Amino acid sequence: MSFNRVRQGYTIIELMMGLAVLGVGVTGIIAMQKVTVSSNQHAKNLNLAAHIAQAWQEQLAADAVAWNHPSVKNPGLDDLGNTVWLKLVSSSPNAWVQPAYDGTLLFGPGFDALGNPVSDLNSAVFCTHLRLSWLFPADKPVVGNGLLRTEVRVFWRRDGVKDTAKLCDPSASADALGKDVNTYHFVYKASAVRQNSPI
Repeated sequence: MSFNRVRQGYTIIELMMGLAVLGVGVTGIIAMQKVTVSSNQHAKNLNLAAHIAQAWQEQLAADAVAWNHPSVKNPGLDDLGNTVWLKLVSSSPNAWVQPAYDGTLLFGPGFDALGNPVSDLNSAVFCTHLRLSWLFPADKPVVGNGLLRTEVRVFWRRDGVKDTAKLCDPSASADALGKDVNTYHFVYKASAVRQNSPI
């Protein structure tokens, strides 16, 4: 009496083919995950940089409160020098500059990975430059109606870029740095601030 046994199971070739298909699928998923993580980090950095630029615009608008003269009552007095950052328009109009850190306001050019201002520029992950230019000088044609264009540039290093220079090095050329698109990402924000109501 002979029994015909039906063999059940998979051959080694079928198992190898199944593992190969699984390996290709897992490799694709891992590659997509890496791209997704990188994209999420870049989106987070863009969002933080936009918030930093907005915070700078608000600081510059608040700085304009100290700018009251020349005015109709005091046409010879110019108190733009009493501002913290707007006075940079006098020394370097239409030029990108790195603003100084203000210890009273606890605000300056450097920010950490969470977008908080830092006084130690060596620990900065984001850095800021300003460019101020006259739209309407305070002494012409109507005294007391000064208007400045305020531009903020926030930048940070690209992923995988090894740069030995400090991110917020005050001695670095702001113009040269702004052209280095292979090393840095940039976010720009422009606005205007008006001279405070004259007194």
